[in-house]
This record gives sequence, C-alpha cells and structure tokens, in this order.
Amino acid sequence: MIDRRTLLLRSNRALGSSLLENNLISIEDLEFANKKLLEIIQAGDFKQASILNILAFEMKKIEEAVLIDFIMENDGVGLIDLKNYDVTKGVGATLDYNMCWATWTLPFNFIDNIYFVATSYYLSLPVRKYWTLVLGENIIWYAINISSLSEALERLGNTESE
Repeated sequence: MIDRRTLLLRSNRALGSSLLENNLISIEDLEFANKKLLEIIQAGDFKQASILNILAFEMKKIEEAVLIDFIMENDGVGLIDLKNYDVTKGVGATLDYNMCWATWTLPFNFIDNIYFVATSYYLSLPVRKYWTLVLGENIIWYAINISSLSEALERLGNTESE
C-alpha cells in the first residue's frame, strides 16, 4: 500500500494540476503554492499540507465555494457539512486517520454496502483511486469545505487519542 507522504504529494500535485487544467488557477499561482506546500511538508506539518488551503486561504487565488460549485455542476457530486455529524461512530472508527488527513477525505457512513465519502480533494484522481482501493467500488462521493472536514477529522482524532 502507498505511504502517507507519497499519497499526500500525489494528491496535492494532482489537485493543483486539475485546478490549472480547468482554468481555476494560473500556472504562476500553482508554482508558488507548490513551493509553499513543500515547505510545509518539510516542516513535518502534515495536517496543514494542503495546496487548496494555500491557494484559497493564504493566497486567495480561488474561492472554495467556486471550486465546490464547479465540482457539483461538472461531476454531479453532492455537498455535505459534517459539523453536526457524529464521525466517531461507524466508518470513522476503523479508518487510518493519517490517510484521511493526507487526502483531505473522510468516509463517514456505510449503509447497504455503500460508503459515503466526503472530500475536499474530489478533483484529485489519486485521492479517489486510493479510497476506491481501500473501500471498493461502491462509493457515493460528496464535496465538503475544508473547515467542515478539518473539524470532523479533529473530532475523530480526539477519540483516537483517548
């Protein structure tokens, strides 16, 4: 299986490339964000290693709402907010928490052999491939904003450390 750092790098590179290919950012923005991302990874702060965080919140080069709208319109993906969802029950308890952070993705429910998966990195093909490999083909994907996903992952992480 792929290691966390490799998946983190692939996920971010693929997302950046997809944003560029879809004319959501410029090549200059991507190059600068990639440099910042490598600095964050070298510092070992894997929870903050997100090209989307850099582009949307540090550089203000893409609005997260625009990206989510793009995904919903072009890929038919739904939107979810996990702020009031108990991620400590069900799927969350059996996941590799570090891989969730590396891919900005959280499988949050499992019903009738179908996984429900929230991701801020839907446009990153390595993310979807990784989770399909881990969970199987029966996945319903949802877009989620970074803050809602971060909060859910933090709640999940707090239960792991107890």
